[in-house]
Amino acid sequence: MLSIIPMGVLLFGESPIDFDASLLVQMAIFFVAFFILRSLVFKPVMNLFDARDQAMSGSKEQAEKMTAEAESTRDSFEAQLRTVRGKANEERDKKRAEAQTLARELTARARQQNTSQLSAAKARLDMEAQQARTKAEAEVPELARQVSAKLLGRSV
Repeated sequence: MLSIIPMGVLLFGESPIDFDASLLVQMAIFFVAFFILRSLVFKPVMNLFDARDQAMSGSKEQAEKMTAEAESTRDSFEAQLRTVRGKANEERDKKRAEAQTLARELTARARQQNTSQLSAAKARLDMEAQQARTKAEAEVPELARQVSAKLLGRSV
């Protein structure tokens, strides 16, 4: 029903807005309220927003600066770490080569000692075998006499 009234006013030629002195008073109230609110509310709020933006941009700049410093420090540490790793690898390779050389020397000495001990043992065994042969050859006639005496049943 309310929507019918403005439509009827438009159809019958009457204006829904009256242009009289109250319009000027309403406009004056609007502008006074606007300027009062602008000075008391809008400007402080906008200043607050600007201060917040400046603080955030300062924090962003500081964060970017700290990030750049951290990256440069990290790059420096990584370069130092690469240098230290390279030196450690060189030292490890050097020690490994020394250990291999020492192992070869110890193996050669052990082989030499083993060969000399083996030669000494072989010489001693040859000498003992020769002594055993000599002793056995000396006892052969006596053993032969004893065997033939037992076989024949009489002394020979």
